[in-house]
Amino acid sequence: MQIKKKSDITSILDNFESIASWDAAGSKFYVVFEDRARGGQWTLMKYGDGGRYSIHGLGANYHDEEETFFEEQAGVVAFLWDNRAVYNAAAKKLLQEAAAGAE
Repeated sequence: MQIKKKSDITSILDNFESIASWDAAGSKFYVVFEDRARGGQWTLMKYGDGGRYSIHGLGANYHDEEETFFEEQAGVVAFLWDNRAVYNAAAKKLLQEAAAGAE
């Protein structure tokens, strides 16, 4: 699903488990997309226990020490809205890979 308006983000968060990959070791779902501002990548995560969201950044010249947790859903919405272009590019790539794997 692409982000065209802010209300699309609510649908994405409601269906995050069907969009994201699963990390069994960390018990969380995650989506990785580009961090254009710092030249690396963001990982947006949702934990299976309680549904808390967090982000973590990693690049050639930086590595966030810890995950940053969102206290409210409004924070996740704002983060995705600010990064919608790179999220949309990652979502499009995931859909293409899924379609190629189904062939």
